[in-house]
Amino acid sequence: MRPTKLGSAGIRGVIGAGLTPENAIDFACAFGTFTNGGKIIVALDTRFSSEMLHQAVVSGLQSCGCEVHDLGIAPATLLSFAIPKLKADGALLIGGGHQRASWNSIVPWGANGAYLNSIQLRELFDIYYGRRFLTCRWDEIKKIIPVPESIQEQYFDALCKSVDTKAIAAANFTVINDFCNGSGSALEKQFASRFGLNSISINNILSGILPHNPEPRPHSAFQVQSLIKPLKSDVGFVFNSDMSRVSLVSDSGETLSEECTFPLGVDYLLSKAGKDGLRVISNICTSKTLDDVVARHNGILEKYTTGQSNIIDYMKESNAFISGEGSGSFTSNDWLPSFDAFYVSAVILEAMAVKQKTLSELVAELPRYHIVKKTITSSSMNAYNRIRALKNNFKDAKISEIDGLRLDWNDGWVSLRASSTEQLIRLISESKDKEIAEDRVLKIHALLENSI
Repeated sequence: MRPTKLGSAGIRGVIGAGLTPENAIDFACAFGTFTNGGKIIVALDTRFSSEMLHQAVVSGLQSCGCEVHDLGIAPATLLSFAIPKLKADGALLIGGGHQRASWNSIVPWGANGAYLNSIQLRELFDIYYGRRFLTCRWDEIKKIIPVPESIQEQYFDALCKSVDTKAIAAANFTVINDFCNGSGSALEKQFASRFGLNSISINNILSGILPHNPEPRPHSAFQVQSLIKPLKSDVGFVFNSDMSRVSLVSDSGETLSEECTFPLGVDYLLSKAGKDGLRVISNICTSKTLDDVVARHNGILEKYTTGQSNIIDYMKESNAFISGEGSGSFTSNDWLPSFDAFYVSAVILEAMAVKQKTLSELVAELPRYHIVKKTITSSSMNAYNRIRALKNNFKDAKISEIDGLRLDWNDGWVSLRASSTEQLIRLISESKDKEIAEDRVLKIHALLENSI
């Protein structure tokens, strides 16, 4: 199995076994060539391997004659904001996001502050594989320019204008934040002060040690859960290491599925907009809770292929109101073209403040389903074949192949797709009946194992 993968989120892999300084330099040279030696911002997260990759990336970009602006340790959201603000031609983010500590990635961003689209990625990968990189003379190498810290204040200025900051501050919320020792820790004080929060932060040391699985899910939220009631907190936020995803812990201590984050935001934003026919974009495997919420507000839900770049690009192309995924994030058409956990958290806090309801009360208004998620190790080439071969086993289901394989029954659905970031098949099953959801996972898992 290949320990390195190129996909919609750039190049990623296991450090040493797959992602090395050598291919990091090549990827940076490919991006420098792709941007014709342009103005490039570089940011990184706190992982032990990130500084090593940072030096490799900067060297590769400089060798192409790029003007490198160093943002330092910064979350994805700040990078997305900084790119158009500094009129850069693109950016590279070094960070593993939701993946375990042994992994890292180099994610390319376009001049619009979003992930590269599929056409741009194809061109970039052609350059990477072709290895015909732009070079510059010794006296054309440019110095590294630090990005001014004022960019953080500018980001929060913009964020505060996008939500009802006064309502949030007036509510005097007590909030527990788990930053997973990631790059969001660098902005925790500004987040608390700008929104008037009594903020209690844990795992906020820029140490490189991930204290738990960085994917925001209920099993990652136990530390926050243990503090909610003793500290009389209104909400807990569990972030991934680059601040692109968030799961929630309610005031009652319930560790909410990451699938609740998007429907909660949509429920409030659609009610706030007060219009029928607003369009919401999600991926093919987001909880049916979202379907019910959008229908409640007379909105239009369109399902598209999985991946931040796909979802957001389609939102912009179709002029939709909001887009997101069940992994724990969303964005709106008037905010950044990237998933931003600070923005998501602010929207949830605004919903609580304006509606004068606790998070547990807001969650109680959502239709709830039982959802089971499982991953099966598989190389990308085998994954597609194994998924395709399952179709004949489920002739009683409605079948969609928009993104992998989706099977729909009256009492639930199943989604199987090859991961765009890891050598995995992602299997999701949902139903009103917990046993049905779990039984379908067991059956399909057995069929996949037998297909090897």
